[in-house]
Amino acid sequence: MVVPLLFVAACGRSGDDRNAEGGIGGGSGGPAVPGPTKSTTVPAGDFGDLKGLCGPKPADQKPASGAPVRGVTDSEISVTTMGDPGNQMQPGLGQEFFDMSDAFTKWCNDAGGINGRKIKVNKRDGMLMEAATKITEACQSDFMLVGGGNPIDDVTVEPRLGCNLGAIPGYVVTTAAIQAPLQVQPGGIPADEGPVGPYKALFDKYPDAKGKVGIIGQNLGALSAVASRYADAVGKAGGTVVTTQLASPIGQEWRTVVEALKAADVQILVSAGTFAVNATPFLQEMNNAGWAPKAILSDQSAYNNFNLQSAKDANVPDFYVYTTYWPQENAAQKPVAQQAVDLFHLKNKNGRMVYFNYAGLNAWLLWAASVKDCGADVTVECVLDKAKRPGWTGGGLFAPNDVGPLDQMHANGCFTMTKLDKDKGFPVDMDVTKPNTDTIFNCSPDNVVKLDQAYT
Repeated sequence: MVVPLLFVAACGRSGDDRNAEGGIGGGSGGPAVPGPTKSTTVPAGDFGDLKGLCGPKPADQKPASGAPVRGVTDSEISVTTMGDPGNQMQPGLGQEFFDMSDAFTKWCNDAGGINGRKIKVNKRDGMLMEAATKITEACQSDFMLVGGGNPIDDVTVEPRLGCNLGAIPGYVVTTAAIQAPLQVQPGGIPADEGPVGPYKALFDKYPDAKGKVGIIGQNLGALSAVASRYADAVGKAGGTVVTTQLASPIGQEWRTVVEALKAADVQILVSAGTFAVNATPFLQEMNNAGWAPKAILSDQSAYNNFNLQSAKDANVPDFYVYTTYWPQENAAQKPVAQQAVDLFHLKNKNGRMVYFNYAGLNAWLLWAASVKDCGADVTVECVLDKAKRPGWTGGGLFAPNDVGPLDQMHANGCFTMTKLDKDKGFPVDMDVTKPNTDTIFNCSPDNVVKLDQAYT
C-alpha cells in the first residue's frame, strides 16, 4: 500500500494547509532561527485577547448537574491527541502535535486548568496503520480528540462516531473524515472554494510571469485532484497554467519533472502538495539542470525546518509561503505571537515553531475556550456548540476566520506572504503582502473565489 506521507488533506479543505510534515529535522525539534528572544509576561491563563482562558474553579461555579461524562470529573478532563511519530516509513510524522499538547497543557494546568479542571492528555501514536485501534482505546477513557490527526483517518470515523468521541483536530485528510459529524475543524474550508489572494500578490510582483505558471501536485489517487483545484484558482487570479506535473509522494526522481518545467518555460512554480514540504531534492535537481523559475509559492505547510536547510544547501529562487498566522520571525511585532513562542518553548526550549505547531495550538485554544464557556456541565455537544465562533483569531495569533461545522465555513479571506531567507527564516514580505489592516494580513472577500467544481 502506498501511504501519502507528504500528503495533501483531500481537496484542500483543511484551510489550504494541506501538507503533513514531520520527520527528523522537519518538525518542532529543529533549530531556532534569529528572531525575538524576549519573553512576553502576561497574567497566568490569558492568551492574547482570550482572557482567563485557563484558571482555577470560579467561586460561584456550582457542581455539574448532568449525567456523568466520560473523561470528565470535577477536577480533570482526559483527552487524546493523535499523531504517527513512531511509524517506520516517515518517523516523526505528527510529533509537532504531541509537542504542542505537552506545551499547552503545562501552560494551562500551571494556571489552574480550565475552570479548575486539569487537562490530562493521552498521546496516542497511530503508527499510520493503527489509528483505528488507538481511537478505540480513546473511547474507553477520553472525552474528546484535540489538536492532532492521522494521514489515514478514514478508518477512524466509524469507531469515533460509534462512541460519541467529539473532535477539534489539528488536521483531517480523507473525504470520509472531513465530512464526518461530531467535530469542528478550526481550519476547514469547503471543497468548492479557494484562496486567490496569494496568487494575485505574486502576479503583481512578477507581472510578466503570470502567463507561465507551473503546478506540481501528487500522483496519488484522489489527491491528484488538488492540482486541478490549484489550477482553477490560478486561472481565476489572472494566471495561466502552462504545465501540471504530478509527482509521487515518496521516492520521486525529480529530473523528468524539472525538465518538463524547463521545457514549458515555467516562471512561477506552485506547490500543490509535494516538493515544497521538503524542497531540497527538487532544488538540487533544478540547480543541476541550470534552470529556475522566478518564484516558488507554497501554502503554509512549507513553513518548516526542512526548507530552512534547503536554503542553505542549494540555490533557491524567491520562495514564498503564505500563512494565516503570525510567524515566529515577526513575533516581536505582536505580543500574542511572542506568547505562542514562549508557550512552545515550555516543551522545546530552543526549538522553532513550524506549521503543525500552529495548527495544533489553534485547535487547543478553540477547545479550551469552548470548554471554559460550558462551565460546570461539560459535554461533547456543548463544547462543539461553543466552538462555533465567527471571527475566531485564537487570541489574535491567527487571521480572523468564521469557525464552525464545515458546511458553515468558508475559505479565509486573509493571508500574509512570508519569504524564505537562509539566515532569517520566513519573515513576512510586507511589500508583496500589501497589508490592508493594522496587522500583517491582507484581508478581502476578493481573496477567495468559488471554484468551478468541488474537487474531491
